[in-house]
Amino acid sequence: MAYDPNFPADNVLIESAPFRNQFAALKALNDAQQATIQAQQAIIDSQQATVDVQQAAIADLQLNVGDQGASITALQAAVAALQGNP
Repeated sequence: MAYDPNFPADNVLIESAPFRNQFAALKALNDAQQATIQAQQAIIDSQQATVDVQQAAIADLQLNVGDQGASITALQAAVAALQGNP
């Protein structure tokens, strides 16, 4: 039995079996929602790991660019010294 938000009807005698079915249906909805949340969390965790790897790669590239800038400056100074330009 699926969850029925209109159960129980007003002013009727209640029986235990339909209530058990209602609670079982609510538990099934809750369990399904929990499984969805866990699957979404796994996706988020995977995406965060990808972002972390990309951030590390960007940091490495920034270091390489910085090192090349220092090397270019040193080469320019050496060329200037060889040309007799201080």
